[in-house]
Amino acid sequence: MQIDLTDRPRPLNEKWLLFGTLLSNTGNSMIWPVTTLYMTGVLHQTFTTAGIVLMIGSIISMIGSFVGGKLFDHWRPYEALLITSFIILIAVSSLIVWNDWPAFAGLIWLANFGMGVEQTLVNSFATTVPGEKTRIVFNNMYIVLNIGVVLGTLAVGYLFDYGFSLLMIISSVLYFFLMLIIATKFNVPIAHVRGETVIVDSATATVETNQVRPTFRLTPLLVGIGALLFITYLSYMLWETVMAPHMKALGMPTRNYADLWMINGITIILLQKVVSGWANKRPYQISVILGSLIFASSFFFLMFVKEFWQIVLVFELLTIGEMLQSPQVPAWVAKITPKEVAGQAQGFVSMMISSGRVIGPIYSGIMMDRGLMNMMFLSVFVMMLLITASLAWTILKSKHVKTS
Repeated sequence: MQIDLTDRPRPLNEKWLLFGTLLSNTGNSMIWPVTTLYMTGVLHQTFTTAGIVLMIGSIISMIGSFVGGKLFDHWRPYEALLITSFIILIAVSSLIVWNDWPAFAGLIWLANFGMGVEQTLVNSFATTVPGEKTRIVFNNMYIVLNIGVVLGTLAVGYLFDYGFSLLMIISSVLYFFLMLIIATKFNVPIAHVRGETVIVDSATATVETNQVRPTFRLTPLLVGIGALLFITYLSYMLWETVMAPHMKALGMPTRNYADLWMINGITIILLQKVVSGWANKRPYQISVILGSLIFASSFFFLMFVKEFWQIVLVFELLTIGEMLQSPQVPAWVAKITPKEVAGQAQGFVSMMISSGRVIGPIYSGIMMDRGLMNMMFLSVFVMMLLITASLAWTILKSKHVKTS
């Protein structure tokens, strides 16, 4: 079977992928930093209740990640992403008006579902960008993502006192423009036709289909990577949930929490090219394991900090580990899985991230309510060391690990 591709649309331009990532993460970063603070400080809910809301939201986001992977591989990626962006826009804009309890929780959950689908679809689209190594595209996305985090958390830090609704108005505007970009720039060809494997012959501009389609299978290496993603984002949720009220309990203003994320983002923007330049010359497992060890060590030192400048130093340590690990993992998974199941592979990445976000909020909420902050930091430090060691052992035992 041959299909004429003479008039097919152009592939996705990386600049639109990056601009969409910027808008999405700026809007998202105006929501997650204030969820716990808003629920406990304004809606007068307990930390445990806030943790439960975030946990359910992460479960819903995980379901969204699974749905997004299936949609990319088996349906219409463009239409799926466009519908998803509309769902997020509806949820966020509704929060402008309906932000009391329990409507707040329901709309946050709807947004979580849309964001889970969107993250998987955008990561899957990233694997189709021509002309660059996949890991370079993900590195660029990671830098832009953190620019969005800087802008979003700055807005939170300086506008939160003017009202939650103002933040949601700005976030809604950003998601509206994201939907426009998706509608006009993401209608690009994807390397499968009606669920069949596609082989493009650039010389004749034809496509041959092969009825035998690879399937996504969990290997020991993928299980190890998934476990590392789980514990990494469980740990990371501590910064997104309890650190703002913890810093407030230490006598620091909300503005300092925003400043912390701004410093984090600026560090990534300035140093990511240097760090990724080093990492891209080495096998994926080297940068991922090294980054995980550095990331884990930050939680050990976090047990001893009392001043803002100390928290900054610890967060910088975590940031270095994050820069080595986070952008490499989705590219590594794309490398060791068939191209034809790119959506499900990136869905697996998003699902494991979401699963860490499921447990993180409820775990941190329970520990925070009981005043066990240092025990919480120590526990995630130990768990991360054990899982990183397990992944390293799996790699050493494997005879067919794919490297860059």
